[in-house]
Formats: sequence, C-alpha cells, structure tokens
Amino acid sequence: MRARFMELTFLTKLEKTNVNASGTEGNITVLKKTEDIDGTQRVYISGASIKYAIKTYLSELGWKLSPIKRKTKTAQITTQCDEEKYIDDDLFGYMDTETDKKRIAPVKTNGMISIFPYKGDIDRGVRFDPEGKEHSMFDLEITTNVFRSNWAIELDRVGVIESENKELPADEKNKRVKALLTAILNLWSRVKQTNYLTKMSPDILVLVFRDDKTLTVGDKLRIDESYNLDIDALKEVLDYHKDGIKEVYIAGFGSFLNNWDELVKELNGYLDGKVKVMKLTEFKNLVL
Repeated sequence: MRARFMELTFLTKLEKTNVNASGTEGNITVLKKTEDIDGTQRVYISGASIKYAIKTYLSELGWKLSPIKRKTKTAQITTQCDEEKYIDDDLFGYMDTETDKKRIAPVKTNGMISIFPYKGDIDRGVRFDPEGKEHSMFDLEITTNVFRSNWAIELDRVGVIESENKELPADEKNKRVKALLTAILNLWSRVKQTNYLTKMSPDILVLVFRDDKTLTVGDKLRIDESYNLDIDALKEVLDYHKDGIKEVYIAGFGSFLNNWDELVKELNGYLDGKVKVMKLTEFKNLVL
C-alpha cells in the first residue's frame, strides 16, 4: 500500500451561486454561513451536500448505490448498510438505529467554506402570473467566492468489512478510491443549479500521503484577492509535518494562480523531493 492515509485539500472558485441554502427568512432564501473570529461571515456548503453530489456522480459512472430504507417507528432512515456490496456504504459509512449497526466513514469532509467574507449579494427573482398581475417576488442570497474543501481518506479502511474481519480484493479497493478521486476532480452540485450553474471542481489542490492519520494542510491552503497563493503558510506546515509525510502532490491550473511560477520554483522538489508540483492535467493522468 502506498500509504495508510491520504489528505486532500483544494480551492475552487464558484460564481453567482446559492448551492446549499439554509432555508428562508421571510421571502429571502439564505446561504449557510458561519461567523469567523474577526466577525465576518463565511459561506459554507455542508459535507452532506457535497457527498450527495459525489454519490450522484458515482451513480452516473455506473456504480450501484445502496438503496434507502424508509423511516419506521423503531428506526431512522438509513441505507442497506452493506459496505461489501455498495461503494457509498463503504466510503461514507452508515448508521442503523434499529440494529445499532454502524460504520464510521473512512472518507471525511468539512464540505466547503469560503476564503473571503460574504458581502451581502442578493438576486431578485420573479414568478410571473401570465393571466394577471399577482406576480411572486423572491430574493436569494448569492455569492461569488473561492471555497476551500478538506478531505481525509483512511486508505487502509476502504474496502475493509470490519464487522466480519475481511477485505475486498486490492483491485476493487483501488477502483473505489479512484472513483472517489474522479468524482472530486469532476465535482459539481446537482442541486439549485438550474439558474445558478457553477463548477465546483478543484482549481488548485494539495494531496498528502502519510501513514499516521494526521491532518497536514488544514486552512493553510489559501489565496489573497489577487489570486496569489500563500506559499509561506504552506511551506510552514510542510516543514512542521515533514517527518510524517511520505509524498505530497500540489496540482493546479496555472491560469488560476497569479504566482504559479513562484509556487513551482519554491515547492517543486521540496522536502528532499517529497513534494511534486504539476499542472492539474498531469496530476489527473498520474493519479487515476
């Protein structure tokens, strides 16, 4: 096995979006937001929403997803709880409240959170009454922002049926990890996109392999308003974790970053060659 643990962190720019609303306040559909330490509000997209998009894409690729078991008097909604048969039960875990059967997900994510504060953008919509003048007005909070997404993938638990102490064949486990990465590299939400279509796939990412299950990058993958990556912040955490790191891949679109050439100069070959910087096309072909 290449490593027991893989951390994936990426940035992506979303435009004019209300991907994952938090409900309505009056006639306004509001975005999910959290307050930063400085008092500003940051838009976030829930992990559940992102995983829904991933599952939908896996289904489009031909993977059979775990059927839903409906809520009963004695049990909450759950899936078939069969990680051997279904990729989503394997990667994202499950909980059957009736039998207390559960699987802690090998794949964990915080969803997405905006790098820059929410600025109060509102889009006004109208539902026209073609036979009268009683039109319905509604407002939606929208944002154009760069979002960060963090993923932790326990490679040594994918395809492992812990309750039965057995594993799937290595090629099947590899197929499932590659399917997950393919879904992330082609990510877009399947909800609230009719009038707010935006891509969500990475513009720049950092992939870290290690054997101990420690997060390396966290919030240190960030850019400023001029699209300059904070190279010093990234170097600082790589230096701090250098003894636990096996390999690091940094990949992006050169057109996304203003300081791409500096990134290549500073970090390609860093940590005695453990760090490799490349364009996303090269990374995609290499990893998949």
